[in-house]
Amino acid sequence: MLVAGTALAFSLTLDIDADLPLLCGSVAAELPLAAIHTSARLLLATNPPASLALAWLAMLLAMMTPLIALPLSHVRASSLAARQWRATAGFLLGYFGVWMCAGIPMLAAAFALRLLAGSVPATFLAASLLALVWSANPLHKAAQNRSHRLRRIGLFGLAADRDCIIFGAALGGWCLASCWAWMLVPLFAPTAHVAVMVAVASIVMAERLRGPGPPRWRVPVVLSPPLDWLRGLWIQGGRDGARAIV
Repeated sequence: MLVAGTALAFSLTLDIDADLPLLCGSVAAELPLAAIHTSARLLLATNPPASLALAWLAMLLAMMTPLIALPLSHVRASSLAARQWRATAGFLLGYFGVWMCAGIPMLAAAFALRLLAGSVPATFLAASLLALVWSANPLHKAAQNRSHRLRRIGLFGLAADRDCIIFGAALGGWCLASCWAWMLVPLFAPTAHVAVMVAVASIVMAERLRGPGPPRWRVPVVLSPPLDWLRGLWIQGGRDGARAIV
């Protein structure tokens, strides 16, 4: 949590231009391909690739670090005391390496969603709806089940390093498969980016805390409290109506 909080504070200091013409502007007068080309050029002109990569890494550290506390503890507990920091580095390299490589496809998906939805508010709502549908999908639960699996870690030499990197990369891949839709949502909230990041991180953590289960359609965890409240009102109303009749 300390690392996540530090990364969140660090992300506030990054001078990243969020008002991209495609993600947060109007492209109604441009053709889609022309809009993509113009936005990509402006993106690289106002935000050097190194700055974008640093901002993406800070976002990942702030939102994903709480999810890997248990696997990281497993890696350290499975390693010799003299190798624990080396094992930690290998695991983090594999995990965040997968997420860093996913940055470009995620940005491309954000561009495509922006083009399809039109305005920024519509895109934010579309991204949120996509995340809710994905959270209810059996494929999401199947990927999340795999992210709960731990891996045997060797004790010595390059085999131990390999196991740590592979475990981190595998976990990063399954986390990416289960969280990709929610990670799109903060990209369309330039005026409340940090607040949306915190909210999305909380939702993803709540989904992880549900634990493994059978892959089937289910109510997304973010909708469970309001639905439970409405169900309680419905049941209470039925009981009150029955008492009135009696």
